[in-house]
Amino acid sequence: MALRDFLSDTFRIRRTETSDFNTDAFETQVGDFWANLALTTGLSSPMLFDRVWVANRCLHMNANAISTMPLRHYGSREPAWVANPDPVWYPNGIGDAVYAMVDSMYRYGDAFVYITDRYTDGYPSAFTVLDPAPMAVDVSNGRRTYRSGQNELNPNNMVQISRDPRGTVRGTSAIKAYAAYTNGLLAAADLGRVMMANGSPTAILKALRKIDADQALAIQNSWVTAVSDRRGAPAVIGPDLEYTKLGFSAEDLQLLASQQFSAQVIATAMGVPASLINMPIEGGLNYQTPILLLEQWWRTELRTSCFRISGALSAQMLPRGSYVEFDPYRFLAPSWKELVDGWVAMVGAGLATMEQFQTVVLNLPVEAQADANLALAALSTPPSAGASPAQANGNLVSLRPTSAGSSF
Repeated sequence: MALRDFLSDTFRIRRTETSDFNTDAFETQVGDFWANLALTTGLSSPMLFDRVWVANRCLHMNANAISTMPLRHYGSREPAWVANPDPVWYPNGIGDAVYAMVDSMYRYGDAFVYITDRYTDGYPSAFTVLDPAPMAVDVSNGRRTYRSGQNELNPNNMVQISRDPRGTVRGTSAIKAYAAYTNGLLAAADLGRVMMANGSPTAILKALRKIDADQALAIQNSWVTAVSDRRGAPAVIGPDLEYTKLGFSAEDLQLLASQQFSAQVIATAMGVPASLINMPIEGGLNYQTPILLLEQWWRTELRTSCFRISGALSAQMLPRGSYVEFDPYRFLAPSWKELVDGWVAMVGAGLATMEQFQTVVLNLPVEAQADANLALAALSTPPSAGASPAQANGNLVSLRPTSAGSSF
């Protein structure tokens, strides 16, 4: 028996003699889905990221978070690639290239950075991120060799960043060990789509005596016609028939509880807190603010991925004493109230000056700080309603006629 036929028969739901609710579409969808998935090695395919919503969302969140962190250079000379490694393919700068690296690492297990230009001293000035799908990595004479499709690549210009560097030539996808849950979530979502498109029975008509297939079809058609015509009137059951209400709900048919559990497992595989993707955490008594969730996300997942990328770029593309690293300040920035309260406490304790507070918190340039102090002083001085002319502001100009001969 062929593998496709075996899988189709294994996962096909048989129709019963007493109820026929048009399961042809359902059988075809589920059977062909699992058969095609197995024959195309889809059980661990990176393309599942594009088909499973939670995997796609978590991948985008990780890539988006890391790519929007500024890449800081520390050293004597900053190369051009720190700002934009490939102006033709990534015209928006280093952020797009970093996004491609993170996507490749989580989806395929590796990011392949290829150096495209160098300075006269030999250090790279530009690079691009290659498509990992056609990449082939082998070992020859103790060194790795790289090929993209049929094109041999210079290993001296290749920087391979693995998600899990275990000494093998290729890394592993983030969802490879979670393939059962990604496939289960995909199958459950497809099952729900079929159910919503074709409908599901809420009851059955049970024959009290043996009937053949033609008689069952005739009874079913008669019942459907009567339901559509009676407009809410009570149903009349024929002889030898018994109406039985099915004991499952739409939530049970769509496997909503199973889908939620699978989504939480996949979020764990990507290192994203489940509550950030609107997954409720049931049965727990822990309370976490959004700031604490971001801190957890950064410390447990994003920081390690950032270090793998920045460490590889520093080791392969910069001279000794120079390095790059991601700045997570804006990602982990406190709320406005927490920031102001912290600075007020430091100013009150003499650990910082008011000018530093205005520069860092209010983003005021130095020349504007004097005007800001005068404005704050004027606002803090209450006006005097009964001031005498001697106490009046000397800058006031007395009223005078607007033209000769005019009077008030």
